[in-house]
Amino acid sequence: MNKLRLNYTSLSFLPILVCIPLGYQLINNIHFGGFKLFQEFLISAFNPKIDNEIIITVIKRLNETILIGFFSWLVSIIYGAIFGIISSNIFYKIFNIPNFFYRIIRFFLTIIRSIHEVVWGILLMQIYGINFSIGIIAICIPYIAVNSKVFAEQLETIDYKSFESISQINAPKFSSLLTLIWNPIINTFKNFGLYRLECSIRSTVILGLFGIGGIGTNIFLSFQTLNFRELWTYLWSLAILIILSGLIFKKIKFKTTNKILSIFFISIFFITILFSFSYFIYFIFNNNFENFNSFISLFKSSSDLGLFDILKLILETIILSLLSTGIAISLPPLVIGIFNNNTSKIFIKIFAFLLRLIPTPVILLTLLTFNNPSVSLAALTLGLHNAGITSKLLFTNLDSQDKRNYIAMKSLGISKKTAWLLGLFSQQAKSYLAYCAYRSDIIIRETAIVGVIGSVGLGWQLQESLGSFAWKEVTIVLITYSSIAIVGELINGKIKNSLT
Repeated sequence: MNKLRLNYTSLSFLPILVCIPLGYQLINNIHFGGFKLFQEFLISAFNPKIDNEIIITVIKRLNETILIGFFSWLVSIIYGAIFGIISSNIFYKIFNIPNFFYRIIRFFLTIIRSIHEVVWGILLMQIYGINFSIGIIAICIPYIAVNSKVFAEQLETIDYKSFESISQINAPKFSSLLTLIWNPIINTFKNFGLYRLECSIRSTVILGLFGIGGIGTNIFLSFQTLNFRELWTYLWSLAILIILSGLIFKKIKFKTTNKILSIFFISIFFITILFSFSYFIYFIFNNNFENFNSFISLFKSSSDLGLFDILKLILETIILSLLSTGIAISLPPLVIGIFNNNTSKIFIKIFAFLLRLIPTPVILLTLLTFNNPSVSLAALTLGLHNAGITSKLLFTNLDSQDKRNYIAMKSLGISKKTAWLLGLFSQQAKSYLAYCAYRSDIIIRETAIVGVIGSVGLGWQLQESLGSFAWKEVTIVLITYSSIAIVGELINGKIKNSLT
């Protein structure tokens, strides 16, 4: 009897089975009262509101969004590089520092990275109130940890023998370190840093939905008043910003040997460190805690959360993560494989771009017009948003791939769909799954966003606890949420390593 064998291609499609229980619950929870609103939302995309007043508002709000996003990115990428250096093996080998400090720094960064920027934003708003600076700090905290991980991974690819060769000429250790890490740091910045700016702008928009400012705040206010034409004006202006920034960054060229550019980078580096650190100290000590007078209140506040409640929230969050990840993995190759022609690909790319463009809370609120809050609805929202991201990567890799196998299969009379599956996608399946393993880490953290809006999981409980100033509950939820994210990152790291 032949055994069923699973390869990387079949594993890419298998998670779509999560749609069976998900679809069953969504169908049972559907109500038809909000379909008219949903229809109006879709039609308004083709008829956005355009007048002098809204154009001025768009320009003003986009400036705020760019300001928050840019400074968040600049600070996080620079401090990310610093922490990436001091959390890499090469740093401790060169200066002969015990690995004990290396483990402490990495553990600290892992904890910070495990909590989403929206959670940091909501938490800081409860402590300090709504403040323009909250958006920058909330984005910087997890982004520094994420960026440091990427920089550290790149620095650990450096061959230690290179340092041994440099040390033979009795060069200072700091100069040796700078010589070894300069090119990897610049290359990482080119390949990863500019992408993080787009992520920073998107995070600014999402935080704006919670009142931080920028165009996200106007998007949320327009949705609250059901002014969908105005809403789409803000969304299309955001799309133009993202597209233009992408085109500009593609034109930017970096040469690691350019001395003027090196001096410029070093100047920006030190100015940003000095300004951001001094401002952070000023912000912390010059602002009064509005709802959190002292750390003693953590222990004075009561908690109504029992063990059963915590276990239920953990289960909801894990199920939400698994369902969302299943959609994000399998939906792009399934849709691209079925609708495998040039016209369909254009529509798929447009739809995927819209899924990336529209903030997840707005997608969820739109779906709530004709469906009841549930884990399945939150999972569908998060899964569709991340499917838009994974599909972009898949399209990029497929377009740059050698198509000779695909053409040869078609010439032999094999159907177009089968030729695509075996001649194109099968060669990308392994790397695609490796990226999806990385993406699933982000999905776990993003459960907090849809949880707050969709009344599910730890995200919703965090919002409730913060609203009642139950700081003991907040601490319990944050520790639980962070633990799930850390365990998920460890598991996904093992999966990713086995695929690369």
